[in-house]
Amino acid sequence: MARKNRLKIPVRFSLFISSYFPLFLILIFRQLYTYNNYLHWGGFSGQAILQFIKYFGMVTLFIILSFYSFVGLYFFMKNIKNKTQSDGDKIKVTDIENKNNESITYLFTYVIPFVFQDLSDWNHVVPIFILMTVAYFIYVNSSLILINPTLNWKYSLFSIEYNDNLIQTDNSDKKRCMIMIKNPFLEEGDVIKVRKIGHKLYYATSIKEETNE
Repeated sequence: MARKNRLKIPVRFSLFISSYFPLFLILIFRQLYTYNNYLHWGGFSGQAILQFIKYFGMVTLFIILSFYSFVGLYFFMKNIKNKTQSDGDKIKVTDIENKNNESITYLFTYVIPFVFQDLSDWNHVVPIFILMTVAYFIYVNSSLILINPTLNWKYSLFSIEYNDNLIQTDNSDKKRCMIMIKNPFLEEGDVIKVRKIGHKLYYATSIKEETNE
């Protein structure tokens, strides 16, 4: 059976763009603050339109991309949560490693280097697009897809060893994967429901979470 990415391209794109949302906020604020003297109505003249594109074109693009990513992310998370709770596989966690620190690494590696770029200067804008394009193809085809500073405000990231046979024996076949789950206090021995979203990547809900709902 051929293995392929289970996430559709719009979902992967939404996850990627949302992971850069902290950067977009910083760049938008910096651009508006630096060029606030251009924030006035200049009519529909050619010069006014060109000035808007030069100083606020990228800001507008980032706002549109952010809106698109959050709408896509909302429907994806709602859909995957419902599917996991209704049709997820039950597994027992046998070993666990917190991976939330990966988001900090992601921020400093992929986000911070862009913070002080001037979005009105094409010498800065073009390198940003090139690097983000390269980062996109790396991101969507790796475990980075779950390393998302925006999502990690609400979800925790764990690398777990698990047993899909809830009655564990010495001969039980243990497997490893990475999961995204709301419960930040997941421990060994917990039984959770998971649904696959990529190669060794899962969305998970705790049984307690379902019971409380």
